[in-house]
Amino acid sequence: MGKLDSNGVIITGGSQGIGFAVAEKCVSEGATVILVARNRLELQEAVKKLSNKSSKNHCMYALDVGSLHEVQAFAKWVIDEKLEINSLVNCAGVYGPIGKTSSVDLVELSNAIQINLLGTIYMCGVFAPLLKSRGRKKIVNFSGGGAASPFPNYSAYATSKAGIVRFTENLALELSSDEFDINCIAPGFVITRLHQQTIAAGNQTAGETFYETTKKQIETGGVPPEKAADLTCFLLSEESNGITGKFISAPWDPWQTREFQRQLREDKDIATLRRIDNKTFYKKT
Repeated sequence: MGKLDSNGVIITGGSQGIGFAVAEKCVSEGATVILVARNRLELQEAVKKLSNKSSKNHCMYALDVGSLHEVQAFAKWVIDEKLEINSLVNCAGVYGPIGKTSSVDLVELSNAIQINLLGTIYMCGVFAPLLKSRGRKKIVNFSGGGAASPFPNYSAYATSKAGIVRFTENLALELSSDEFDINCIAPGFVITRLHQQTIAAGNQTAGETFYETTKKQIETGGVPPEKAADLTCFLLSEESNGITGKFISAPWDPWQTREFQRQLREDKDIATLRRIDNKTFYKKT
């Protein structure tokens, strides 16, 4: 038996990259998945690959998560098809414009925040009431990319990803009495198509430090997407019950250990956006 037997999981951004790695892991653990992305042909190919590995009826739905109308239409389709959904994973994201905020196209910046941040909010707001489970209902959002530290020249991406962390914390508290566990993940430097945008932008626009880091990570292979997929599967499973409102690093946090899992359950400040610096905020001991 798998960790996610009988679970129905929606995965946005599921046709490629981290989202598809998450889908593969969920399927290997017994879940039935609905992949969501904008490109219908890529979705069809992704579902075909998953169906070759599982006898379950995996499916897809093409939409732009940044459109509330399209997200609502997707929810209606799920209801009409009588699909039982237990979990939601929000992986969809774009870089947006690269360069100094004062020089980039602000319409493109706004569009990136619309997809990354509002897309996550729309999916959670519309689908949280539709999730059904005999135990805990699970939502996993994807952050990283400047949420924990500055990410100059990528303000649309970094700002939206930081917003996702605080939104995750808020939603976890809002739905704490409704049997939800809601967390977000920093996947690390996973090599995806996004990084080709950095190479194309060049070191003058992207910034020399991140440009050189990107080149080096591409050469060495970066962080395997399976690390994020493994953490996602854990957070969707009953093993993570009671862990909620946390921002967890897939490659750097020791999330597999019982001691760290205990800390996540018991310490309200750990793995959050709290400011604790012993100067302006003192943590009680």
